[in-house]
Amino acid sequence: MEIINNPVIDKVLLLLIAFEYLLFGLWGLIDPIAISNMIGLTFNDITAFSEFRAQYTFFTSLGVFSFIAIFKKEIQIRTYFILALLNGSFVIGRILGIFIDGMPDQTLWTIFAVDLAVFLLCFWRFKHLTVKTS
Repeated sequence: MEIINNPVIDKVLLLLIAFEYLLFGLWGLIDPIAISNMIGLTFNDITAFSEFRAQYTFFTSLGVFSFIAIFKKEIQIRTYFILALLNGSFVIGRILGIFIDGMPDQTLWTIFAVDLAVFLLCFWRFKHLTVKTS
């Protein structure tokens, strides 16, 4: 069996992504101040908390969706597409931020690297599974 066609790749990758999004998603929902302190955000009013929790609810949902995709092969392509789209958007936004706002600190470089890695892995799996099913 070719390594690229090994279903274990998808199970491990989706498990890692599910863990990442569930961990940070639930953490942001339960304790938004802790997460915001890690990335240097401050909250000025209830709307800021609501916006933050809304985003982290989406992250939690992605974690659940990724976890389900481990067992339901028929939603893996869709899952990889959504994850690639989200992380690709993050990468583009962070690159624009470098040009507009200047060089980021180590924390943001780390976040950028994770976003880029998740984008590249999800795009690779999306393309591979799409070609395979055609």
